[in-house]
Amino acid sequence: MSNQDQTLSPSLSRRSVSRSGAGLVLLSSVSLLALAQGARAADAAADAQDIVVTAPRQESKARAVQLDAPNLISVQSAETIAKYPDFNAAESLGRMPGISLSTDTGEGRFINIRGLDGNLNGATFGGVPLLNTNPGGTYFGGGGRAVEFDTIPTGSVDGLIVTYTGLPDHDAEGLGGTVELTPRTAANISKPFIDGALGWGYEPAHDHTGPFNADLALGLRFGFENGHPIVEGMGREAAPRVGWISNPTPFSLVATASRRDDRRGFDDIEEEYNNAGTSDRSYKNLQLRQYDYHRRRFGYGGEFDFKPNDDHRYYVRANVAGYVEAVKKNRLTYDFSDDIGDTAQVAVGSGYTGAAAMSIKSADEQETHRNQVYVVGGQDHFDQVALDYRASYSRATFNVGKNYGTSFTGPTVAAAYNNSANNGDFPVISVTNGVNINDPSLYTLKKGAVSNSQEHDIDEEHAYAANLSFPVHLLGDQDQVKFGTELRFRTKSASPYAQKATIAGGLNLANASSAAVTDFYDGRYSNGPQVNTGLIRDLAAATLSAPAFDPTGYFNAREDIYAGYVQYTAKVGKWGLLAGVRVEATDAKYGAYSNNTTSSDGGSVDKWFFVSRKENYTNVFPTVQVRYDFTPKLVLRATYSTGIGRPGFSQNTAASTSNYDTTDLQISTGNPNLKPTTGNNFDLSMEYYLPNAGIIQFVAFDKEFSNYIVTEHQNSVYAGPNPSFVGYEAGYTTYANVSSAYARGIEVAYHQQFQWLPKPLDGFGIESNLTLVDSRIREYDAATSATGHDEYGLLPGSSRVTANLAGFYEAHGVQARISSQYVSKELFSLGGSKAADTIQDNRLTVDFAASYDVTSNVRVYFNAKNLTNEPLRFYSGNSSFPGQREFYDVTVEGGVKFHF
Repeated sequence: MSNQDQTLSPSLSRRSVSRSGAGLVLLSSVSLLALAQGARAADAAADAQDIVVTAPRQESKARAVQLDAPNLISVQSAETIAKYPDFNAAESLGRMPGISLSTDTGEGRFINIRGLDGNLNGATFGGVPLLNTNPGGTYFGGGGRAVEFDTIPTGSVDGLIVTYTGLPDHDAEGLGGTVELTPRTAANISKPFIDGALGWGYEPAHDHTGPFNADLALGLRFGFENGHPIVEGMGREAAPRVGWISNPTPFSLVATASRRDDRRGFDDIEEEYNNAGTSDRSYKNLQLRQYDYHRRRFGYGGEFDFKPNDDHRYYVRANVAGYVEAVKKNRLTYDFSDDIGDTAQVAVGSGYTGAAAMSIKSADEQETHRNQVYVVGGQDHFDQVALDYRASYSRATFNVGKNYGTSFTGPTVAAAYNNSANNGDFPVISVTNGVNINDPSLYTLKKGAVSNSQEHDIDEEHAYAANLSFPVHLLGDQDQVKFGTELRFRTKSASPYAQKATIAGGLNLANASSAAVTDFYDGRYSNGPQVNTGLIRDLAAATLSAPAFDPTGYFNAREDIYAGYVQYTAKVGKWGLLAGVRVEATDAKYGAYSNNTTSSDGGSVDKWFFVSRKENYTNVFPTVQVRYDFTPKLVLRATYSTGIGRPGFSQNTAASTSNYDTTDLQISTGNPNLKPTTGNNFDLSMEYYLPNAGIIQFVAFDKEFSNYIVTEHQNSVYAGPNPSFVGYEAGYTTYANVSSAYARGIEVAYHQQFQWLPKPLDGFGIESNLTLVDSRIREYDAATSATGHDEYGLLPGSSRVTANLAGFYEAHGVQARISSQYVSKELFSLGGSKAADTIQDNRLTVDFAASYDVTSNVRVYFNAKNLTNEPLRFYSGNSSFPGQREFYDVTVEGGVKFHF
């Protein structure tokens, strides 16, 4: 049930229950509550039950957690993560079964699980929901929910867990699955530790030094005896005490800090076509883009634990991670569009000739992504009754401090190009009338204008949760009932601002540039004169306007979730059973600005008004998961689980924006009638656990979705409120539910070290996984398709084939690993017909990592990423119509790691 209201103010109504009041009620009533994600970690104390499944740092213990779990999960330890040259948590997750990695600017950013894009998957950090920093940067329809895992450096976590089949004590978000990032802890260590790494490298693209890597973590357990401090594992072992604080070292502390910088530079070619997917290969424009990035990724945090005895534990934890990224961009464009007033292009042989208006644009941007997670909680055992509880605050922010932009108008040239060879990837283009496009004096700042933009986005959530579990004797002696609730209060907003400046008398690029880059794209092209962005900032400062609120990208939302569940587990002989149900009630309000453009002659007079709407719905999520242990190492699992994917924050608003130029009326609007996507998931898994953390695993899965959300394009006669447009042909872009969709497939994993071989060959081994997905959705119905009939395809973000293969050697102090990762093509965005859809192309990357133990505590390492120089490539409909190719070249790094 929903209703809609309109107001001139963007403020959302206050909740009927305050966060602080809800938290006090919850924490004072913990006997009636239960927390999501309870499970025993392999290295926890014998009678302590963790509030979440945790990933141990050791590879063998991580595999044991996977074996013992009541549901289908995959665990990757910090020990395994360190064997790959990965920069961030996204890239480490990409090595795991069922995960396909989405990359940008040369690094992994988002992940897709079993064919489902990141907006439909869940993420937690130590059991606390991890949030999205930049809602405008998410892939596949921009739901604004996908977590940017590139904000988390690998040194900030003990390990990773991917949950494929959710439990009643898990949040129901995650149609593909959920990811748990386990933070460092010292709660159960037996001696103090100091871990660290220091490294440096080289990125040959644009001849940049870096990356730089520095990690440091330290932890200890301690107490006091006769007024003097004692440390666990140092000196004599203290005897247990009498009383409630029987643990002689009840306190533990861990602190971590991580920094990883890189200065990646790369070249990019992008183009637009007049008629993509047809025999006409002529360009609207060809863009030659050069990027120079400087990313400074950081992570720091800590945890303090108080464990007075084996029955009680209390903790407080804080973690912060993210990055500051500066980028300078220089773009040279050949514009062949007809509106430059010159003759149309002419096909000549396998190419074209025509007039092209030249221009150079620049950008000078700095942005900051930051994730923060704070939590306080505890665990208590009262005889056979276990109680867990926590209160948490999670915050994700995206801030653009500057984004200066310029556009320099250049000469109109006669150009000839051939884009039919090499699948169109390397078009041959030349200027035939003798104009020197590298002459900066031919370019003048358009209208003397300089733009700047800022943005401040905030996503934050207060959450309170607890659980209560106790034994029962229904089917056997190990039966357990667990029940509880969770309250989540989330607010999210995006606030963009715009500024303008005018440089009096215009500006000739000869006075604001450095020499042209003539070896662009491996020497194939020129990128033209390079705009001096620092000088542009200085010149613009005198007339730069105050930041003006930009309503086009603004939205705010409130989303409260009230959840409760009951869960029953039993073990009878070789059989294990878990069954239960979770109920989630969603109470939300979403708002954004809508505009009305009142001129039909190319001008615009915008009237903006704020539109908000409320949404309330309740969902029930049952699950049944069965396992059969043929032997202690051979396990069969059969599961049924359910989940939800809520609409994107900008998808379900009632707001709309319109844009009209002299040729086109385009209207973008949300859909206030969108329903959440729900899924029924069926999994069958056979797992055989090998020595030394090895595994052979076969999984079949079937995910059936109702009300899957898609982008919808329509062309129809305008019938809106603006009388100036009545009768005009308009293009509409909105969102819609389709009644059904599915993702089905298989996963295979094989990891084994060949220890039966004679020394020194006993160190060789293989780690591999393969995921095959078949998904289907109706992209366009007959009424909206350019073909006049229904068109079907894969789900957005769904790759038919995802594979990892690594050959390694680990023995006698030597570790060496060459690894490859393959992700097949996937639908990136809809374009109105399948011939115009944007497709992200197949990717095959190869990496190398090696290390040598100098001593038992010190190791030197060397990493090399992207040995094959695999590009990020997009195309329109057909692979022979490329729209973007970014080449990053190889990245090398060496350094030292230590553990004491």
